[in-house]
Amino acid sequence: MAYALPPDDREMSLGEHLRELRNRMVIVIGVTLALMAITFPFSGSLVDAVIAHVVPSYVKITTYAPLELFKTRITICFIVAVCVGFPLLVYEAFRFAAPGLYPAERRFLKVVFPFSLALFIAGASVAYLVTLPLFFGIVIGNGASVATPNLSLGETFGIVTNFMLGFGVVFQVPLVIMLAVRMRLVKRETLVKGRLGVYGLLFAFAMFISPDPTMFSQLIVLAILAALFEVGLFLSKFI
Repeated sequence: MAYALPPDDREMSLGEHLRELRNRMVIVIGVTLALMAITFPFSGSLVDAVIAHVVPSYVKITTYAPLELFKTRITICFIVAVCVGFPLLVYEAFRFAAPGLYPAERRFLKVVFPFSLALFIAGASVAYLVTLPLFFGIVIGNGASVATPNLSLGETFGIVTNFMLGFGVVFQVPLVIMLAVRMRLVKRETLVKGRLGVYGLLFAFAMFISPDPTMFSQLIVLAILAALFEVGLFLSKFI
């Protein structure tokens, strides 16, 4: 059975595809590097602001390697550049793929992407504004009477980055559930009846993305995942 090609589809050689991909990547990389260069003079203040927000004031932050502070500043420059330049990345990716997409697929992406992006921003915001200060306050506070807290700048900032990325991904759960139900990969009734099994899988996922011997971060992630799962189940009623 023959299927109609997308309206904008046209025959292109492998070389033409690679050249187009290269041109779009050059634009994205160039803009990212330019944004990093603009951000770098302010990166020290940004690092100070992040550390002051998530780490208790009585904790001493130390660098244990000559390039640790420089690497941290580069990291925060890259994060800022990606956040600011993300619309350009999405635009270039969409323009590269658009000729091969059907109108319904384009509409689908235009609806799903903003929703997914909003969920990611919400997750990263919850991690930064709520979870990270609680995490450092409780984990460090429990041992402050035994030893003087002295944290590595690089490792601390790595925890901050991992938490924000992890929570951004975790907050995609409602979207994943709605898409799975909409595409008939799973029935909503099956998810409702198998809640306990799903919660077990969510706990295993929480253990994987937030390794913490105190179990505090895992319980936070599990509670958020369970809430997001219930939100996804509720919204899937209307699909």
